[in-house]
Amino acid sequence: MEVNLTLFVVALLSAIGVVSIALVRQVLFYSRRAQLLRQKERNRELHRKQEELKENYRQAQERVRQAEVDRKAMANQLVEAKRRVQQAEQDNYVIVHELGEPAGGRQLFQSTMTLASSFTIGQTLVKDCKLRNVRHLVEIWADNADEAAKMLRATFSADAGFSPSRPIPPPAGIMAAE
Repeated sequence: MEVNLTLFVVALLSAIGVVSIALVRQVLFYSRRAQLLRQKERNRELHRKQEELKENYRQAQERVRQAEVDRKAMANQLVEAKRRVQQAEQDNYVIVHELGEPAGGRQLFQSTMTLASSFTIGQTLVKDCKLRNVRHLVEIWADNADEAAKMLRATFSADAGFSPSRPIPPPAGIMAAE
């Protein structure tokens, strides 16, 4: 009976050991499973962040590309504006029309004039010439403003396509070319 008791104790201890090993195995299995689930969740979160960062990067790259296109367009517009300014500076001249002669008590009067798209000089009809965009200044030597206006209307009539302003004395300090 002693052998049976010893065998029983050994069997009981073995059963406790097997159950303990099974419990440890189950604890390890569930802890590994929980760790695996945490890692999978972390991977999903990292993947989501990666996709978000990738999308932000793509948007930033698109903004950079668009900004470069805008910069090039503005640079082209600036070059074009500079070219036009330079052209305007080169083309910036004034045609001075003189009426009358500086004599005795005559005064100088000035008038600016614009040209219509078609105007008549003598018997010749001129259509849309480059002189239309040029500044025209009329210098009139006359005894008074009324006489200057009559001379101006007689020489450059509105019917012929000329549009002169009212003649006025030149600003103080400006001398007429004689």
